[in-house]
Amino acid sequence: MGPVHGTEGAKLCTGFIFDFTLVELPWKVIYVASRQEKKTEELLSKIQVACYLPLVKSLRQWSDRKKWVEVPLFNGYLFVQPKAAQRDLVLQIPSVVKYLQYNGADATLSLKELNTIKSVVEFGYDVSEFDPHQGFEKGDAVTVSQGPLKNFKGQIIRLGADDYALIHFDNFGHVLKIKLPKQILKKIGQ
Repeated sequence: MGPVHGTEGAKLCTGFIFDFTLVELPWKVIYVASRQEKKTEELLSKIQVACYLPLVKSLRQWSDRKKWVEVPLFNGYLFVQPKAAQRDLVLQIPSVVKYLQYNGADATLSLKELNTIKSVVEFGYDVSEFDPHQGFEKGDAVTVSQGPLKNFKGQIIRLGADDYALIHFDNFGHVLKIKLPKQILKKIGQ
């Protein structure tokens, strides 16, 4: 799939493509109950609301096996593009908690932000080349060395034991926190 322009690339979970070419509707963010993202996506399809749930593959381990599963990129969040008449209908879905708010109104995503998220999901990162001696600490200023966020500058706000770091970006005009592999980060000034 190519970049999201307007609503191309948006899908209803049933696979039915909705024609939004005549009207440019904003993409909004909804907060959903814990571990209910996929179920909410199914329910949105029943009321024919365009939605986007970015999923990534993650290796999960149980006591007897390991398995690759698809998990949401943003736990608890889903991107929707409701018509004005559908806005309140979305809130009637039991797993939908609320619309994310910004300055007293529903938070919206620009197409650039949505395309960036889509690129992260589609293309991922090559983490094969990594300098393990590059020690990161909380608060370090870093730049992303590859992928759709290449050359973005941010600050480490949390380090995980799983070779990932949570990065704070201001590049989008909104604060964005994203978990990235340490392998694609470079300290600024190094």
